[in-house]
Amino acid sequence: MQRPTSGESSRLGPSIMSIETSLAGGDSITPSLINEVIVKLKSGITTLNLPEADGELGIWRQDTTQSREFGFELWRLDGMTMEEAIARYQDHPDIDYIQPNYTLTVEDAIPDDPSFGGLWGLHNTGQTGGTVDADIDAPEAWDIAQGEGVVIGVIDTGVDYTHPDLVNQMWTNPGEIANNGIDDDGNGYVDDVYGYDFAYNDADPFDGHSHGTHVAGTIAATQNNSIGISGVAPQAKIMAIKFLSDGGSGSTFNAIKAVEYATLMGANLTNNSWGGGGYSQALYDAIAAAGEAGQLFIAAAGNDYGQNNDISPHYPSNYDLDNVISVAATDHNDQLAYFSNYGPTTVDLGAPGQSILSTVPGGGYGYKSGTSMAAPHVLIL
Repeated sequence: MQRPTSGESSRLGPSIMSIETSLAGGDSITPSLINEVIVKLKSGITTLNLPEADGELGIWRQDTTQSREFGFELWRLDGMTMEEAIARYQDHPDIDYIQPNYTLTVEDAIPDDPSFGGLWGLHNTGQTGGTVDADIDAPEAWDIAQGEGVVIGVIDTGVDYTHPDLVNQMWTNPGEIANNGIDDDGNGYVDDVYGYDFAYNDADPFDGHSHGTHVAGTIAATQNNSIGISGVAPQAKIMAIKFLSDGGSGSTFNAIKAVEYATLMGANLTNNSWGGGGYSQALYDAIAAAGEAGQLFIAAAGNDYGQNNDISPHYPSNYDLDNVISVAATDHNDQLAYFSNYGPTTVDLGAPGQSILSTVPGGGYGYKSGTSMAAPHVLIL
């Protein structure tokens, strides 16, 4: 499928694609991008022939995904509301489903006091006043494995791939020649050397926020280089897949493209320290396809200050798929962090997520808290 160039859109004359919704039961569409929907055609359908009047309603094709199996498309609605579009097209015989394009955000809690020191989450000696050995036993795990040969997709705000503790940890696309303006490997993305930026539709997934770089450092910062920190899997490689903007927010549609990219390029697992919106069948399908390809999807359980995800679902961590691992945050006493969600049946485990030291853009280091910080700690398991 031909991917639109940056800024390209096409007016839907008598043609539209799919949209499914999780609005059943009166759910609010407040967390969605109100004027956009994700549309999926049924298998074998490439174009819909709709009445000419529909083209006058202001329906525009904004974007498509790479996957021909799913064929998700993004539509901007200029002449009708999202509810009207869903009601109008959800029963169309050629449409599989139609849904809102939700807003998704990073799962950071509040910034931390930099007086806290040390990687207690990897090896807790009580250095921050916590409980000795309330950690993930990283040194013990390193005697067994350090992530050799593993590619981890960081689906986030991007990664500072020039950071001294990350520069040697980056995955590089073996089929792509940097900066030649050619899609050398024919995957539909030009010059995607370190990954791709779906937030701004270009090949530079550099982190303009800090969240993704912090996550990446916890995962795979260089070990034994006499600077900074060590990641939990220091022999793993980081694939930088940016879909969250420099402000820390993104959309379901771009998340789908990010998941599909990780699957296409062979990441063994992905870290997903983000969430928001309602249930998305389209995102569920993309994650399920990743699972069928053998890819794990590590997801932050959310920072809603004690929310029980069994009762109030948090997505994507609540998707009931075998490859989804939902992670809550614990503190340095091995207790549930005060900000963390939990769920007896929907959250799989807890990991260190409070006052976590890691890399930040510009070659520095800083502390962050959140289930975002907990999720990357489990990648060594």
